[in-house]
Amino acid sequence: MASQPSVFALSAYRCILRATRIAFRDDYNMLYAARNEARRRFEESRFKGVDSGMLIQDAFEIAEILKHNIVQGARDVDREDAKWKLRIHDEIELGDNDSVKLPGGKTVKVDKSCCS
Repeated sequence: MASQPSVFALSAYRCILRATRIAFRDDYNMLYAARNEARRRFEESRFKGVDSGMLIQDAFEIAEILKHNIVQGARDVDREDAKWKLRIHDEIELGDNDSVKLPGGKTVKVDKSCCS
């Protein structure tokens, strides 16, 4: 039977693999590079038992960032004036740029551009 940290580490590793599949769906070079980096870091940390809980928590947080905050853009490389197309998927966290939250629940309304 596997120990608890190894079960959590395997779960975190799978979570990162799923997140890379979502974030880098059509970009195979980036997908493979991200997965290789994840594997390298997990292998590097495999026998370090001191901070394993913290490393596992970091892995789950990285997976969340990959799923909710990474947006990729692409354009036709043959045309210099081509527009960028963003691949925004269902799990992307969409923010509201009209207001900025301050501590205490206060908000600031942005009325004009800073570059006018």
